[in-house]
Amino acid sequence: MSRINRSFFAHLLVHSALLLTSVAVAQTNKSPQSAKKADTFKSFTGKVLANKVRVRSKADLDSHVIRQLTKGDLLLISGEDGEFWALQPPKGTKAYIFRTYVLDGIVEANRVNVRLEPHVDAPIIAQLHIGDSVSGDTCPMNHKWLEIEPPSDAKFFISKEFIAQAGGPDYLVAMEKRKTEAHDLLSSAFLIAEAECKKSFEEMSVLEATEKFQTILSSYADFPDAVAQAKEGLALLKETYLHKKISYLESRAELTTDAKEELLSKHRKESKDLFPNEIVKTDPNLWQRRLKTNQTDRMRIWDTIEESLYLSWTAFHTGKKEDAFYQEQRANASVLTGKVEAYDYPVKNRPGDYVLRGTDAPVAYLYSTHVDLEKYQGKTITLLASPRPNNHFAFPAYFVLSVE
Repeated sequence: MSRINRSFFAHLLVHSALLLTSVAVAQTNKSPQSAKKADTFKSFTGKVLANKVRVRSKADLDSHVIRQLTKGDLLLISGEDGEFWALQPPKGTKAYIFRTYVLDGIVEANRVNVRLEPHVDAPIIAQLHIGDSVSGDTCPMNHKWLEIEPPSDAKFFISKEFIAQAGGPDYLVAMEKRKTEAHDLLSSAFLIAEAECKKSFEEMSVLEATEKFQTILSSYADFPDAVAQAKEGLALLKETYLHKKISYLESRAELTTDAKEELLSKHRKESKDLFPNEIVKTDPNLWQRRLKTNQTDRMRIWDTIEESLYLSWTAFHTGKKEDAFYQEQRANASVLTGKVEAYDYPVKNRPGDYVLRGTDAPVAYLYSTHVDLEKYQGKTITLLASPRPNNHFAFPAYFVLSVE
């Protein structure tokens, strides 16, 4: 080797050594900072601030979109990368690994890709190595893959601008527990309601299911989906209960005095059983007081039906008085116009003791315990009325709330 070549070779060795030293120093200087940053980051529960917020496989806007989140969703934030938060895979996320690399639950190769979907073009979310244990089931969509939980080091990413801190990491655990409680309570309420709705009216009891639905409404308002389902279930239970009640009353519209008193006693007891002490404490002589008003005999004969409807209503409106019942009736009432005529035919289960006649023919049956319709016989009037069972007669029936 010539002197020039030896000199050049020596110079190259020195230059390489200096370069390697500078890289090592840079790495040494960088690693503690990165490690320190990772060590000092405190995980927290993040709350999504908007709808359709995208979770991505990497910390950039061009990476694969894993899913979209809804406003109010909670996440465990475990790190950060620039303008993105790193998060643990949301609950219910599945991952996939090729079955060839797994034997008896142990990974048999290094750098085995864990993917988001069971095919080789799916995004890689982590890697496993020889000796790592995995637990999963054969993917039903592709039997060459195992469906597993995402590895503990798997990270997804979400833009920081759409996340607010809701609490520490324990907050997410507590909220997941409450969510499970709300779901279990809702399932129980629906099962009980379904069973009760299959019974006859006389066997039906709405108390337990109603209490469960109302507990969700009052105690789990932070879960809008559960609240919406509870409202729907309660409305369905109420509708079924009242429908059965009306059918029950229709079959007993013509009753003897003793039978009416027996029916009233049964409904009073039923209301006390549903809501102990509520009805009695708020208005113990409600229906007796009405008899002391200026009711005519025609008006009094409908007291049984009206009391039954009121007591049915209180099953879903704890402690509410008669005035509140009729306020609700008024809010949903119809405005009718016609000529009032007496309906005196001696027929069974008649739906009213007056008829409202239009220009050419009757349009509705009427009765009331509030308005003395006898005063309006032969007159054309406009009235506010609430629907009532028509007992399968030709025209709809109404309870007259007031005459306009």
